[in-house]
Amino acid sequence: MWRWLLAALGLSPAARRADARAADCDAGAVGERRTAALLRPLEAGGWVVLHDRAIPGARRANADHVLVSPGAQLFMVDSKLWSGRYPVYERGGILWHGQEERGQSVRSVLYETDLVTRAVGAPVQPVIAVHNALVAGDGFFVQGVPVVPAVRLVEVLVGNDGPRDRAAAAVLARKAVAVLPPHLG
Repeated sequence: MWRWLLAALGLSPAARRADARAADCDAGAVGERRTAALLRPLEAGGWVVLHDRAIPGARRANADHVLVSPGAQLFMVDSKLWSGRYPVYERGGILWHGQEERGQSVRSVLYETDLVTRAVGAPVQPVIAVHNALVAGDGFFVQGVPVVPAVRLVEVLVGNDGPRDRAAAAVLARKAVAVLPPHLG
């Protein structure tokens, strides 16, 4: 009887999981919009910024932000909007948010980076940009992936660009646009 009543009220385990997934998607969209606003000034400096791109070979995954720098460096930024109530830190080679293990976030970004590298034919540097939550040490690495407070994202990207190479950057940008179409999901 209780299961029937809870299901009728939309409180079944499946409904709770669906509600949680929808909330995660909403938070993800907010984080992506905030990151897009932070990245907008880079375009005036010669950066090509692509938002919400489909990744060839990935069924559901998408690249939140793909950037081609004036120095022909390719970056993929994964936006995270996590609660400010808990810090983000690395422990034992694993990403944590408070007491919640977030290793899947790192595994996902590494998987997506590998697919984007293959599609574009150039190395990609992933970056996880965290909104709201305090990031330990003002940024750190987990499995080779920089995890930075979103407010430092532009500084980190610009600081990791190479010398300007307009021709190489233009070729790389054309390739990225061609093989990473807008994500429609």
